[in-house]
Amino acid sequence: MKENTYLEKMVMTASPAKLVQMLYEKAVEVLKEAENLLADKKFVEFNEKVTRAQDIITELNLSLDMEKGGTIAQNLRALYNYMFQRLVEGNVKKDVEKIKEVRGMLEELLEVWKEAMKKAGNVTPPEKKQGGLNLMG
Repeated sequence: MKENTYLEKMVMTASPAKLVQMLYEKAVEVLKEAENLLADKKFVEFNEKVTRAQDIITELNLSLDMEKGGTIAQNLRALYNYMFQRLVEGNVKKDVEKIKEVRGMLEELLEVWKEAMKKAGNVTPPEKKQGGLNLMG
């Protein structure tokens, strides 16, 4: 219970840039879990984890600022849509390769994002409005 309180505090005080990092990290984590669950033939739990990753990708997609983001936002939107579709296919067909593909893409995005945050000094002020995704589950 103490860990959830800590995580909740982190989410509530995180900058938008840090929240994106946390979403990438959580998506990678749940997809790793999904891969293990599929190997163990735990299909219901597998579905729950893949659906969780789809929710995270939807949240990332909705957080894009298409006006200010220009080409980068357009490219990310296309990438998020592709990842979402691959997860749907991987879930329906129980295809671990599609899940691994998306996890790999998210891991790369996470590394690029961390580098960008270092270079920018992560100075983005927190916004009042935050997404509705629960990182606790």
